[in-house]
Amino acid sequence: MTRLVSSISTNAIREKDPYATYYPVVVAGAGESGIAVGCQLKEKLGLDEFRIFDRQGGIGGTWYINKYPGVACDIPALFYSYSFAPNYQWTSLFPPGSEILSYLQNVCKKFQIVKNIQLNTEVSEACWLEDEEEWEITLRNLAPYAGDLSETDRQIKIKEHGANSVYLQQEVVRAKIFISCAGELVEPKPWPQHIPGIESFKGDVFHSARWNINVNLKDKDVVVVGTGCTAAQIVPCLTKAPFHAKSVTQLMRSPPWVFPRPQTPEIWQKYSPRIIGAVPGLGRILRFLLFLYAEATWLSVGTSGYSTKRRERFQKRLLTHLKTTVPERYQRILTPDFGVGCKRIIIDNQWFHSLNQPNMELTTRPIVSVQAAGITLGPVPSILGSSGVDDISNTASDQVEKHADAIVLANGFETATYLHRLKVRGTGGKVLQEVWDERGGPQAYLSTAVDGFPNFLIILGPNAVTGHSSAILASENTVMYGLNFIRPVLRGDATTFQVKKEAEIRYTADVQARSKTKVQSDPFHSHVHVSSMERLGNQVYSESTPKAALASVLDIRLYRYWNDSFVASDKDIVVSILAILYNHALEH
Repeated sequence: MTRLVSSISTNAIREKDPYATYYPVVVAGAGESGIAVGCQLKEKLGLDEFRIFDRQGGIGGTWYINKYPGVACDIPALFYSYSFAPNYQWTSLFPPGSEILSYLQNVCKKFQIVKNIQLNTEVSEACWLEDEEEWEITLRNLAPYAGDLSETDRQIKIKEHGANSVYLQQEVVRAKIFISCAGELVEPKPWPQHIPGIESFKGDVFHSARWNINVNLKDKDVVVVGTGCTAAQIVPCLTKAPFHAKSVTQLMRSPPWVFPRPQTPEIWQKYSPRIIGAVPGLGRILRFLLFLYAEATWLSVGTSGYSTKRRERFQKRLLTHLKTTVPERYQRILTPDFGVGCKRIIIDNQWFHSLNQPNMELTTRPIVSVQAAGITLGPVPSILGSSGVDDISNTASDQVEKHADAIVLANGFETATYLHRLKVRGTGGKVLQEVWDERGGPQAYLSTAVDGFPNFLIILGPNAVTGHSSAILASENTVMYGLNFIRPVLRGDATTFQVKKEAEIRYTADVQARSKTKVQSDPFHSHVHVSSMERLGNQVYSESTPKAALASVLDIRLYRYWNDSFVASDKDIVVSILAILYNHALEH
């Protein structure tokens, strides 16, 4: 029961198929979640025989691939680092993406997991072998940086240059445990199919998540589609050095709530690294205070009288900021008609201020068609009436022609489905996406385990992310939770683990019930799978958690043991429970 991981032999597995490459653990994705898994496998379990595969050409996930102007952390970075590798040397409260990327890559070097990461390799399928009790994982080796392309761009490249320009060869490996850290912000939304004419456009079109650094925007008319967090970071940069765009037209479908980003005090930049480094425990205290501050915002997203009053006070503050910062002509269309919390709040640095520039236009008019040198914008949506008229035209019902040299899509990602490019087959050959379709939408126990899929974990799965706290906190806690089940399997105290169906159903029902008591249950304004609601009537499948981050932490730290929610095979469950409790006691 106390055998070390290093003593576990893989010979028994290889004897079944001596030609298959075997790893005790395979991880899909080398972003912040995959990095956390790798570090903890090595640090907590002493495991070195694992592999992390990532289709991209670099380590860092979303922070590697996003290189758009103004990309930065939108929560205080002191709170955006691993607890096992805290960083108190940030250059500002909200550092740029390049600094966060460097941090993640340095963590990989510190914990010596770079050699465990294989880039330009896509995990395309994972199939559970019931007799062998292993995962058979199909990999596709990609041409250098072909994995950085979106699916749309990848298909275009294949059409123009052949499949060999993207896919080099296929490989099959075996693993005892398979962990998906594929992430949610992976596949950019393509050009909207209902808008004709994009093929005739002579300028440049690209998504913010695949920023084209070779495009010169100087003295160009640029159209930006979207007003989310990414667009709010991009737009203020375009009219300044080094881009010097001639004009920027930003298209908005619905207004977000906007909170002014605190500026980094000069004294903080100058002295905080030295002070935090010199005072033991100060950094962790500050992290905890930031955690509590973020948690306080959760009190405003409920539907109780108390939450409603808090939300109204908060909204009043945000509307005051709007009216004192934004030109009067935009104040009406920038006033949300939904409560704070339905969508993620924009932590704004310069977006509102940039709307005062004469070469900046904001409009609610939708694109109705594209021409060779521009776009046609439709009438102002009727819901706004005459108050929605902007400076582009004096008549709300007119169509407007707008010259454009470049179109930037900041319209988000394909987040309606999880693991949409990865086919996972569980017991009986069931495909994970099909199971989710049958149940009305993506779901997982504690956002990490699905019944019928043994030895399989999802990091930052359905309902795991938060709109008010740190994603690194959520992923790190899920990783620590998963170790409780990975450890006994690798030690030989159990051969498989999987969540009980009734436990997952109970958890999903709790998610739905909690979601209905939050402001984001509004199907017209929140990140909710409306299609699922239409099919199942009253059920809600949200992309974000309906719990406060503290509740999620407690759910995971005080995790349900195997006799409640998980089943193990090959060994007596009581023995497994005692082994877990014993190891837990040793660590604490």
